[in-house]
Amino acid sequence: MSSSLPSVAIALFVKNEFSDIAGWIAWHIALGVKTLFIFEDHSSDGTWEIIQAAAKSYDIRAVRTDPASEPSFYLRQRDSFMAAAEECRGKYDWLGFLDGDEYLYLRHTDSLPQFLAGMPPDAGAIAFSWRIYGSSGKVVRPHTTAVEAFTQHSTPELGDNELVKSFVRPEKMGREYINPHWFDVPVENYVRPNGEKVEQALPIQRIDWSDAFVMHFICRSMEHYIARVKRRMHSDLPDSQGPWHRFDHNDLTDLEPLRNIRAVHNTLLPIYRSMVTAAAQALRNSSASEKKMPFTEGEIEKPRLVRFRSIHNTYLCYAPTTQEVFNATQGAAEEHGMLPVYGALFPSTPDLVTLFVPGIQNRNVLLIGDERVTDQPIYRMHKLPSGKLALMNPMNGLFVCFIPPNEGDCRFVEANRRDADAWESATLEVVHGVEYPDSRFSLPFHPNSGTSSAEIMEWVASAPIPPTPNAFLSVLYSVAPSAREDISHRTPG
Repeated sequence: MSSSLPSVAIALFVKNEFSDIAGWIAWHIALGVKTLFIFEDHSSDGTWEIIQAAAKSYDIRAVRTDPASEPSFYLRQRDSFMAAAEECRGKYDWLGFLDGDEYLYLRHTDSLPQFLAGMPPDAGAIAFSWRIYGSSGKVVRPHTTAVEAFTQHSTPELGDNELVKSFVRPEKMGREYINPHWFDVPVENYVRPNGEKVEQALPIQRIDWSDAFVMHFICRSMEHYIARVKRRMHSDLPDSQGPWHRFDHNDLTDLEPLRNIRAVHNTLLPIYRSMVTAAAQALRNSSASEKKMPFTEGEIEKPRLVRFRSIHNTYLCYAPTTQEVFNATQGAAEEHGMLPVYGALFPSTPDLVTLFVPGIQNRNVLLIGDERVTDQPIYRMHKLPSGKLALMNPMNGLFVCFIPPNEGDCRFVEANRRDADAWESATLEVVHGVEYPDSRFSLPFHPNSGTSSAEIMEWVASAPIPPTPNAFLSVLYSVAPSAREDISHRTPG
């Protein structure tokens, strides 16, 4: 608490948010939150496992609640929030209280500590208005973060936006629990994001989105909403579409929060890597009694390194500032400060290529149209009748398109084409003198569409050490969707 900028923690009470919890964590860590106190209410969908994976990279204090001793959801939440406040006294300057569908957004800075440093010295709590977001017309859960997927929100005319969520100074907070929106801080010390005093000692305040607010993704997709009703039907939600119609407002589109997404993606990368590692280890533990595949101890699989040349005589290149993959000639790429993108071909998965940028790790490598967050995207090499190759996303079957750039310029590469034709075609060029940043043991089998989930589990159990995330994903990308889904069901999160 003696540093030049204030230290910040957030308390989260959460249940069954497997598809969004990693993005929620990454969003707030990227804002500069030091510690997350996460109270996990015995999820059944892998949320707990994802939190554990994230805790390997960030300061996350995760505990599970005890529904047996306290059946009331609201009292469990009360006890959790008050425990976090007690823990933070004397250790953190600020503590926020949020739900898993609430994301704090700061309009004029990317740093929450910097924002809080600007608060009046006598401020003991800040009341941030809700901004309620709709479904953006989505029915199925998206594979991106909530901030990327749901960009349409309500207007101030929706009265529910008058509710606020609070960040408090633990030292200024009393021992009485009021509700999850408003806390025991003297009203004269409660302020709005602009530093002005609150208008009343209530969780309902005049809507203020000018400096900061809480993005409340109360609907998200229809699939999200159905899951929410199922788990809260006996507490506060009816088995009806009433709340959906009340909150699914998509009146205005706001892309401003997307300015933080690059930092969020970089924060997500180690979480996702830990999730894949944990999945492989879980399979390894559960498959310990499986029969063993023959495995050569210590045999490292060496990749062949290549570049892809399009019919426009251009190559894949990487823009470090935007983290996007472009399509350019060698000269144009060098002129614009872009780095070459290489591919690693491993003998045991000959139809797959792992794209990578030497020296660029823990930063997202983004191809437009590919929703995966990774610094080493894996693609399937699809042979065309012309003899050339096309790069296909193994998850959705869409092809990479080399859009022809203007002379001396660069163009985005788009991984969103349903069919492969001339602009999607490329030729392999072997390169030397480049080092692939990772290594993996040779696979004792060649995974393909006929590989069963049992064989995958046998392989994981047989490996001298747990497979690397890249090797594990390569195997999953090589097999049929049915085997991949079975493995997914066996590895929550």
